[in-house]
Amino acid sequence: MAEHPLPTLKRGDENESVVRLQQQLAAAGFALALAANGDFDAATATAVADFQASRGLTVDGICGPHTWAALEEANWSLGDRNLYLSQPMLRGDDVAELQLRLGSMGFDAGRVDGIFGPNTAGAVREFQLNSGLEADAVSGAATTNALIRMSARVTPATVAAVRERAKLQRAPRRLTEQHIMIATQGSMAALAGELARGLRRSGATVSESGDWSETERADEANRLSVDVYMELLPSPVDECRVAYFAVEGFVSPGGQRLAAILGQRLPAALGVEHADVKGMRLPILRHTRMTAVQCLLGAPGLVQARLSPLARAIEGGLARWATQPA
Repeated sequence: MAEHPLPTLKRGDENESVVRLQQQLAAAGFALALAANGDFDAATATAVADFQASRGLTVDGICGPHTWAALEEANWSLGDRNLYLSQPMLRGDDVAELQLRLGSMGFDAGRVDGIFGPNTAGAVREFQLNSGLEADAVSGAATTNALIRMSARVTPATVAAVRERAKLQRAPRRLTEQHIMIATQGSMAALAGELARGLRRSGATVSESGDWSETERADEANRLSVDVYMELLPSPVDECRVAYFAVEGFVSPGGQRLAAILGQRLPAALGVEHADVKGMRLPILRHTRMTAVQCLLGAPGLVQARLSPLARAIEGGLARWATQPA
């Protein structure tokens, strides 16, 4: 029988799920002095926020599905279990460390995303062939021990980042040759529509997704092999944040470049002082396989009032990115 999803927890909650949360926070190295008493108090909220910041998640001190998933993945260390290609795919900090160690030695395990996919399986097999081990693409005890021994000094960069940058540099340098997916929520539909029309007039191919789940949006973007995934979302306050995928050992070069360009253009279009541009490990950025950014643009009323200049600023940013994507 499938396990019921854990509830979203916030300050003031008192139940057994809070006990589990407090125990997992302590196991992850946060709030070690926190009593697992089931009371979601100020100290628990601070610990949740600190954990979210450490994992590149949105920092709100509320334990929702993304935070629960990150806590579960933080439980695993390399060597705790055999790692192999499965369905659903194995996820965890142990997978991320495996990818980082393989990538730092020149074996392309793909992005350091903590998801054991086909690229990671291929890199494990290639490492096994080069090490005289059984090439079964399973990171068991023998493979893990050999990998740790041979990669004692893990470098902070992996071959995946180098190859992704090279791919971007070889790509067409015109907006007319880009396929862009725009994802949004109901309150941002008008902005998404105006942006899509402008991009199509410029010759770009545009796909749109409405109120789909994150998994559906990521799967569709990957299926279509779009060049850019752009998510436009409201935020509770009039602030602007542009996020791209970044973890230890991997920074999306295309995402970082596009986020930096948008971070320069969006404030003037929105009438705010600045945009917060940051590398994050948000699930949508982690699961998409292309240049991807998530833009928090402020309250819907602000976006509606600035609709045309905002759409033009984003379109101009994409056009500039296309000429120099990394």
